[in-house]
Amino acid sequence: MLNKSVARRYAEAFFSIAQETNKIDEYQLELEKIVQTIDEVPNLKEYFAHLLIPAKDKKEVVAKIFAGQISQVTLNFLDMILDKRRETYIGVIVEEYSGMADETRNIAKVDLVAAREVPEAEIKVLAEKLSVSTGKTVQLKQVVDPSLIGGIMLRMGDQIIDATVAKKLAMLKEHLKQAKIS
Repeated sequence: MLNKSVARRYAEAFFSIAQETNKIDEYQLELEKIVQTIDEVPNLKEYFAHLLIPAKDKKEVVAKIFAGQISQVTLNFLDMILDKRRETYIGVIVEEYSGMADETRNIAKVDLVAAREVPEAEIKVLAEKLSVSTGKTVQLKQVVDPSLIGGIMLRMGDQIIDATVAKKLAMLKEHLKQAKIS
């Protein structure tokens, strides 16, 4: 939880710069490119996470890898993260930034968790209904979890709508435990 609040502060700072310069989308793409590169280049994640390697050396590697690929503003932001020893938070910072960018675009990302694969037509209808009720463009991401037995669960931010058989059985169990037998 602490890493998320730290990451949020950095993301908010960079996002405010992006808003001022009207480059929210551009900077988001650059941040995503950084995370993708760190994930794809062998041992780069471990290199950045290593505590004994000075920030100066890490910044030189970043300059070589991303020269001409990202803007100077994004490069400076990445250098600051390295100076502050927050390089392990880069992925979470990008997630937070993306959430802020989606908020400005009026997009809500919703996880649809179901016991089995939900047909695309039903997902589309559900997304449309959620869009109408929330006033936002809803993007559904489907996750299959067979342990739910049946039904669906929707997760949008910190809101959860749980209409699963597993949840109903758990509620029934609790209700039966509290029932008085005469």
